[in-house]
Amino acid sequence: MTDKEFKRLSRSQLIDIIYQFQLQVDKLTEQNQQLERELEDKRLRLRNAGNIADAALEINNCFRSAQNAAEQYLNEIKAIREETEAERQWILGQAQAEAAAIVSKAKKTYGEYDSAIEAILKEYKQSPSDNG
Repeated sequence: MTDKEFKRLSRSQLIDIIYQFQLQVDKLTEQNQQLERELEDKRLRLRNAGNIADAALEINNCFRSAQNAAEQYLNEIKAIREETEAERQWILGQAQAEAAAIVSKAKKTYGEYDSAIEAILKEYKQSPSDNG
């Protein structure tokens, strides 16, 4: 509209035009605010995506550390088991040696008693009976 056309309009028509313009301004302002909120939301998502990536890397490092700790623990358990097995074998060897010594001593002692008993029995059979 030109200036001449505006001058010919009545006051109520001008107020109506101003009112329509104001409605459009309000609508565009609201739309602008909505777009600003969406833009800020996207910015936050981008920042959070960076934070999430950092968190994922941190979690990855935690898992790696946990895996290393578990492997170290299992290696220590294996080493302890090997030491325990070696100690068990040594104790078993000692016990077998002691058992063999005890059996040998018992056989020797039994042999001595056996010889003594046989000597007594021989002597008893050779001596005349007092009961008879």
